[in-house]
Amino acid sequence: MTSVYLAGPGLFAPDAAGRYAEMKRICARYGLEGASPLDDVAMDAAIIRQLNMAKIRSVRAVLADVSPFRGPNADDGTAWEMGYAEALGKIVVPYTTDRRPYLERAVWFLGAARHLEGAPWEDMSGQAVEDFGLTCNLMLAAGPHPVQPDFESAVKLAARHIKIGK
Repeated sequence: MTSVYLAGPGLFAPDAAGRYAEMKRICARYGLEGASPLDDVAMDAAIIRQLNMAKIRSVRAVLADVSPFRGPNADDGTAWEMGYAEALGKIVVPYTTDRRPYLERAVWFLGAARHLEGAPWEDMSGQAVEDFGLTCNLMLAAGPHPVQPDFESAVKLAARHIKIGK
C-alpha cells in the first residue's frame, strides 16, 4: 500500500488519536496508508523533527491541513512540512475546514483595513495583507494541487495522482 503523511495541527487536539485513526481509515478506503506524527512516541523536539522528516521522505504524498490554527494562518509546522515535501518531489495536497478567503480572516482576526479605496489592505502595524482570493498564503494554496474542501477530497485527489504517477 502506498503511504501518505498526514500533516496538520490535529495532533494538538484532545482527541488526536481518534482523529488520526479515522483519517487512516479514510486513506485505506482509497488504497493508501496514512502515516501520522503520532505514530512514534518521542518527547524531544529534535527527535520528533527527525522522525517526521523521515516519514515525509518515506511517503509518496503529504496531505496537509492548512486550516487556520491559533490565528488566521495555517500551522507553521505544517507549512514547513509542505515545503520540505515539495522540495523532495512529493505530491502535496492541502485541504482546509475554513474555505473563507485569507483576506476575510485577516480582516476579522488582524483588524486589517484599507485606508483608501483601491489601496492595499494593511494590518494594524501597516504591513500589506495578501489578497489573492485564496484560502491561505499563496505559497501553500497556489501549488500544483488546489486546496481541497475537506480531508476525504484531499485523499481522493492524492490517490488519483499517485495512480497516474504524478
